[in-house]
Amino acid sequence: MLDDGAVLDELAAAAVAENCAAYRKVVLAGRLWETWVERDAELGRDGFVDCGNNALAEIAVRLGCSKAVAEGFAVVGMELRLRLPLVRAAFAAGELDFARVRRIVHDTLGFTPGTVALAEPDMLAAARVLSPGPLAGEVDTILIRVAPAEVAARREEAERDRRIRKRRVGPLARLEVDLSPVEAEAAWQRVTEVAGTVCGQDRRNRQYRMVDAFLALVHGENRLGCECGRSDCAAVIAPVSLRRRTPLVQIGIDVASLLGLRSEPAYLPGYGPVDPELARQLAADATWQGMLTELHEIATDEGLIADPAPGSLSDSMSGRTPTQDRLCTSTFRARGSRRPGAVVPAPRTPAPPAPPPFGTVAAIGHGAAELDRIFDAAACTGHGGHHHPPPGAFEYRPDAATTAVVRARDRHCRFPGCRTPAAQCQLDHVVEFDYHRPDRGGWTVRSNLQCLCAFHHQLKTMKLWHAQMAPGGQVAWRSSYGHNLVTTPAAGLTSAPTATLTAPVGSGPLAWQQIPDPTDDEEPPY
Repeated sequence: MLDDGAVLDELAAAAVAENCAAYRKVVLAGRLWETWVERDAELGRDGFVDCGNNALAEIAVRLGCSKAVAEGFAVVGMELRLRLPLVRAAFAAGELDFARVRRIVHDTLGFTPGTVALAEPDMLAAARVLSPGPLAGEVDTILIRVAPAEVAARREEAERDRRIRKRRVGPLARLEVDLSPVEAEAAWQRVTEVAGTVCGQDRRNRQYRMVDAFLALVHGENRLGCECGRSDCAAVIAPVSLRRRTPLVQIGIDVASLLGLRSEPAYLPGYGPVDPELARQLAADATWQGMLTELHEIATDEGLIADPAPGSLSDSMSGRTPTQDRLCTSTFRARGSRRPGAVVPAPRTPAPPAPPPFGTVAAIGHGAAELDRIFDAAACTGHGGHHHPPPGAFEYRPDAATTAVVRARDRHCRFPGCRTPAAQCQLDHVVEFDYHRPDRGGWTVRSNLQCLCAFHHQLKTMKLWHAQMAPGGQVAWRSSYGHNLVTTPAAGLTSAPTATLTAPVGSGPLAWQQIPDPTDDEEPPY
């Protein structure tokens, strides 16, 4: 009988074989489609109206799928041959599945060949360790860094492609609306606000109330009727306010990119990366809140601060290689007060492209020396490099400032591959807090806290997964079967101060390019 490890190995081998078969399928579909397109062009059929449609019909019949799914296979096969050689090689070797390859192909449609060539190595590195959902955000981040002007131009053009559609979903129906990320955030806030106008004893669950709130807004209503059944319900007897609060969105961006000196992506919580030009458009009406970062390694290189003494706490707990040292270029230290914004001057020259990004997740081989040093370092006590406990270190719940900094640093759940927004995550002590002897346990400090969604937090609490935080906010993870991975903070690798912009919705051309998938009506089987 196979043990668990052998089962996992066989499962991985089966996935590789499946990926290889999927590669062969899409390549053949692309070849057949291209052959018919060229044949139609040679025959000059009515201005190329056909353009390979017969090939798509043949593929759909032979595979038993819709025309849209057949076209999706053919597009991926053709694009892999024409402009994504690295992704194609990895797909052919079974290292990537169809869903991730399809994500890369369709998120890069329309970009110039030079941009795709520059971005492909980083996109491939991200695809090796991220599932399709998180990969989409990472691809956006890479493209913004490589070609911010292209991304901004495509976003402005996409504003004309917004649409709404109705679909059947079993016994129910579904409305889908394509909006810019800022508009979507504003709409979500408004629905959430109306859903919260009932008391805590309302009998509906949250999702049901959200749907009722959406319908209430459609009918021009600003609140829900409470269904708690109590005559003294505070929500029922409360006066109705017709005044609508202006929805606000928060976007994080480093100051250098805000001024047009760099092209680092901005970040919209709950959505992901957006191009810096959108943040600059919002800045005119924004309230700014600065986030101070300490450029520790850069300052050390320049001789502004001294290296830690050999054997000191900060040195002995790191266990880092020189390469890892370069990853940890900044540490969040404090946040400023909120201040009204001002008009940001447009850059006179295009912002230079940012350096290639480091991956947010790095897969490490079993028993890697770097991971072993982090896990086995005797000084990894959860004190975060502090010799003496700072204020609040012995309190279980972090204060508001610490919470804000940790959420701004992580932006999402720190478990490998998870992208649950930080606002929906719990703050986890990487080294457990000791209620009986707080001085001996993990302290409540930023360098011992991370964002984890409830699902992954529970796995860590049950000690099925183990975590250790290294300097710079990197978290080393070890699974119950000894698989090692490292996640880096989503916003912790910038070498410039950051700012949070809180802006009202409705000013400026706010849209985001969302490339429609050709398989709109049906998801492919891979």
